[in-house]
Amino acid sequence: MNSYETKLFVNSHALGDYGSAQQALLNRDAFANVNSEVTSWPGYEPTSLIALNGLATANGVGALWCKHEGYRFEVGSFKPTGPAYAMLGVLKSEIKRTIGVKTVTTQDLVNRTFESVTREIVVSAATSGNHGRALAWGARMFGCRCVIYMSDGVSAGREHAIAAYGAEVVRVPGSYDRALERSHADAEALGYFVISDYESVDYPHVPRDIMQGYAMVADEVIQQFTGHPPPTHVFVPGGGGRFAGAICGHLWEAYGRNRPRLIVVEPNTSACLYQSAVEGHAVTLSDDGKSVMDGLVVGSASPQAWTILSAGAFAFLTIPDQAAIDAMRQASQGVGGDRPVVIGDTGIAAWAGFLAVARDESLRQQLRLDSGSRVVVIATEGATDPQVYEDIVGASPEAVLAKLNA
Repeated sequence: MNSYETKLFVNSHALGDYGSAQQALLNRDAFANVNSEVTSWPGYEPTSLIALNGLATANGVGALWCKHEGYRFEVGSFKPTGPAYAMLGVLKSEIKRTIGVKTVTTQDLVNRTFESVTREIVVSAATSGNHGRALAWGARMFGCRCVIYMSDGVSAGREHAIAAYGAEVVRVPGSYDRALERSHADAEALGYFVISDYESVDYPHVPRDIMQGYAMVADEVIQQFTGHPPPTHVFVPGGGGRFAGAICGHLWEAYGRNRPRLIVVEPNTSACLYQSAVEGHAVTLSDDGKSVMDGLVVGSASPQAWTILSAGAFAFLTIPDQAAIDAMRQASQGVGGDRPVVIGDTGIAAWAGFLAVARDESLRQQLRLDSGSRVVVIATEGATDPQVYEDIVGASPEAVLAKLNA
């Protein structure tokens, strides 16, 4: 079994204690509001922690689980916990400012109590798929308008999924960063409220709220391990770093010095977090990469996320597209009696990272991965574009899931 072409940076600067700089971004008090809010939304359920005993045995680790975000609400990814939560804060503030009420509840928005205000509010963002889909879903639930910007390289299936929630989709030539620039320019000119990883003058706390919302995923993992030894390793996807930072920070605050070793996984072709680790500060890449893991093709590391990851992540790993393709197919088949699992092309990154490490003895040693390890891989999406999934795996999501009942 050949090893993949990878790059690994083990973070020798990782700190022991969760410090004040990290607590200023993510903390238990702020998370309590996230937990109260998100768990009250219609359709909330914790996502599954799937045991993969066959794959664990085949790869020489003690236990392996997949935290599968493909069934988060009806959106099919982890994203509702972040952008939709941050958007809600903006909507409530705008209603209070516009009509002078002191209290606005989420149920007021669901019931369209302030529809005369919310129907005039436009939230917007640039996306490769999941962020925009979550925002469009939230806008439909809470009664505002939504405009989503996508580069021309994003699949038609992902555009249609967003439009199905009633959002307007604007295509922008070039990369994700070009779509991002257009979204901010239009927001300034047209009065839209951008719900993204970048601060705005009116709502500078939105990026922090998004990251705090993502901590919901980590908190569910903690709860799912209650009464059992916690994982020793957690593999998470990279991108701009907010999701990885949220997972890192929440696990770190909960477990302290005994936290799992967090490994951040990125494509070889777009690895701003790996490069940030190498250079010692949050960086912006000079060119736009391409990858099967399209949602992780992000040019700039989030400075806020980097405050947490630079001090808390154990390692940064880059992998080739072939690892993602192989992992998607492996998940769809099941190994050693494991159930088949449907995971999309971006959502598979953490699983692919584990696969790359497990077949390389040098990487295993550097990450201290052995027969006693208890590993969680976080799969951030299901088959959010079924046609892309089928093209890669060779079977439709429905055909893969049918094996569960065979």
